[in-house]
Amino acid sequence: MKKPIGQSMIEAHLINESQLTGLLEYQGKARERILLGRLSVELGLVTDDEFAPFIASYFGIPYVNLKNFPLPAKEISELVPEAVARRFNVVPLARQDNTLTVAVSDPMDLATIDNIETITHCQVKTVVSTPTQIKYTIAVTYGIL
Repeated sequence: MKKPIGQSMIEAHLINESQLTGLLEYQGKARERILLGRLSVELGLVTDDEFAPFIASYFGIPYVNLKNFPLPAKEISELVPEAVARRFNVVPLARQDNTLTVAVSDPMDLATIDNIETITHCQVKTVVSTPTQIKYTIAVTYGIL
């Protein structure tokens, strides 16, 4: 069984014990469920550039730094309409047979993955990147920048 994410974040030197305690207290008082990792980023304890590789490793999913990744070919980007890419903050990167590789910031967002599979009629293989890198890649890929 996997260690709790908070404990894994301590072991990865992203946060310390007292920060974890504070995050758990904050999480307990919140009206909505806030994921611990996302909360640590929102509160500025961890940067997206630190968190994305960590969460990829935690779930055994590849991390992709989109700054160093070629833009997807037109036939790949056309599989996911711009509005869908923006709404779900995902970017299609490659296709092999019926498998579409998509960069996401939250690999556990199964509803988004299901939506992309329905829209593209492809199996989705996820890789993790930061939300900022995905937004930028969407803008460049779909010709906004």
